[in-house]
Amino acid sequence: MASKLDTNAIYVFPEFLSLSFLKIKKDTLKVIFNQNCYYSFFYNSIEEHSDEKQYADKNIIATIVVSEDSKNYLSFAIPNIKLYRIRIGIDQNTFYYQPRKKKQIAFMPRKMKEDIIQIFNILKYRNSLQDWLLVSIDNKTEQEVAQILRESHIFLSFNHIEGFGLPPAEAMACGCIVIGYTGRAGEEYFNPDFSYPIPDGDIINFVHKIEEVLMFFEKDPITFLEKQINASQAILNEYSLENEEQDIVTTWNQILDLQKSYTTKSEQQSVPATDFHSI
Repeated sequence: MASKLDTNAIYVFPEFLSLSFLKIKKDTLKVIFNQNCYYSFFYNSIEEHSDEKQYADKNIIATIVVSEDSKNYLSFAIPNIKLYRIRIGIDQNTFYYQPRKKKQIAFMPRKMKEDIIQIFNILKYRNSLQDWLLVSIDNKTEQEVAQILRESHIFLSFNHIEGFGLPPAEAMACGCIVIGYTGRAGEEYFNPDFSYPIPDGDIINFVHKIEEVLMFFEKDPITFLEKQINASQAILNEYSLENEEQDIVTTWNQILDLQKSYTTKSEQQSVPATDFHSI
């Protein structure tokens, strides 16, 4: 049996359910937790020509995002939107640098499969990998993913329009040199000092860069090691669980302050701060 919705609560829901949920509960204060800005407007097709603007609803008092890219996207797309950014936290007890690594290159095959097939076949025909092992990360537990990343020297990123793009960041935390697509949001942590961003779809450039990094590993292993350590430290310093917790607390304190200035349509008076529920 479903529990009764509390009219004094703030309801939190994801970007892809925003329009549907507004129709269900019109007069309740809401917050959108937008984990991928590129899914924000997938609520209807081009042919429908809907005039509904879910983010314009006066009962949406804030939108939370997880990257600067999402913040920039939504602030441009929706004038006057109230935005708050929370940094994603990476558990440094799970994703961390370890010096004992194998000559292996990790990747995740779930996205951009056409690009993966092209890149790997070109590497094969050019005989570029030699004694390097390609390791696919799929259907693994978090602990298994972390172990593969800790054992790998290189991670290939096939991110595509991400809200943040966690796998490359976790790979960097494990000391992987990351090559590949930023997914746009990843531009904030794809530091060229220790990673190699590739323009989307640039297959030949992607292959060239893999070959360059493999050669770099053989010719200058000390500098390569320094880049790996720098990558791990930079990611874990910026995207720590402590920073995530701090951002969450700060954001919700500000949202609860906002709540005091809003009135519901039914009561036309201040709504007391109570609780929030995630849908």
